[in-house]
Amino acid sequence: MKNCAIVCEYNPFHTGHKYQLDCVRELVPNNIFCVMSGAFVQSATPAFCEKSLRAECALLGGANAVIELPAVYATASAQAFAEGALKIISGIKNITHMAMGAVFDSSDILKLADIKIKHASQFSTELKKHLKSGKSYNAANAQAFAALCETIYGGQCNAELILADPNAILCIEYICAIDKYAANIEPLIIKRRGEQYNSDNRNGDYISATAIRNAEIDGKLNSVKKYIPYKFDEIAAWRNYHAPDINCYKNMAVYALKTSSPNQIKNLRNCSEGMEFLLKDMSNLYDFDEYIDKAIGKRYSKKRLYRLFFDLLLNIDKSTTEKKFCTRLLACKNDFDFTLLPSCVKTNNADIKFSAEHDSDIRAVLDIDLKATALFNTLCRLNGDYFNYSLIKL
Repeated sequence: MKNCAIVCEYNPFHTGHKYQLDCVRELVPNNIFCVMSGAFVQSATPAFCEKSLRAECALLGGANAVIELPAVYATASAQAFAEGALKIISGIKNITHMAMGAVFDSSDILKLADIKIKHASQFSTELKKHLKSGKSYNAANAQAFAALCETIYGGQCNAELILADPNAILCIEYICAIDKYAANIEPLIIKRRGEQYNSDNRNGDYISATAIRNAEIDGKLNSVKKYIPYKFDEIAAWRNYHAPDINCYKNMAVYALKTSSPNQIKNLRNCSEGMEFLLKDMSNLYDFDEYIDKAIGKRYSKKRLYRLFFDLLLNIDKSTTEKKFCTRLLACKNDFDFTLLPSCVKTNNADIKFSAEHDSDIRAVLDIDLKATALFNTLCRLNGDYFNYSLIKL
């Protein structure tokens, strides 16, 4: 038996995702497991629509099972995002492959991953050197890779260009996480079709999820209907009634900052290098976007700052990603074999609650999911909580 895993957000599911699943199905004949973010995605913003809709689209597109990636990993930086997913994937029985999408040649991505795996000490030294010079983490990371790529491979891959693409960064981290948690798994890098990540072009055979989200913001979701192959009417209706109130989210984040001490901020997952003082020094501000704009120029990326505010709202500290956890199976095909699931993946609420009652680590990570769901439902004007969910079967 050959089973394949895909880490995804499906925010929302579009024809490019369907293409990837079709490619995987041709190469790996048995089960496709999707490990998908829930209420919030990696940018630490609310998902485009609720996880049940996105999970159902994944099944319709060819997945056999969809597992929820806990919020503490789903909203993390690339390395923690990848490692959280691999902690789940490594426990799937008969897992042989992990698929990932990339714009660039797989050989170049494998070279960069190889640098991080086999030359970790040199890479760490080079990264620290560029960070000390005042560069942002992303810039320092790219230049560290470029320097070692020149030394080891004679500069045969354009590291800085590749590392400007978030999907390529994720691919590298996936491969590193595979090496750390499940070296028997083979990376399956599938060439991405159509527009690049974050492109707003709304024409062609394939467009990005960003373009679809922007079309909806512009009131033109119908103009990109052909790129949403499943559940379009349900997604459109959900957005019409329950689109998250982003302004409310931003105001709540500013309130969380203003009511936190520097010491509380310092202990958060995404805080380092004195970020707590930078933000508290701007405490006269009341506009979320102004906080972000002013802090970006101080060497921090927009996504990192969004994640820090998310950490403030949910009180996610630095130890959380090191804890043991359990999660839920969101959806599966009617004939799915449940014995393939890892022990950390539960199929009903009773088992999740039982695990949390008997393990403080599991309880701490689950608490983040409870808060994330409560926040998402508040922003979307929805009733219920994390446990108001039933397994979807098709």
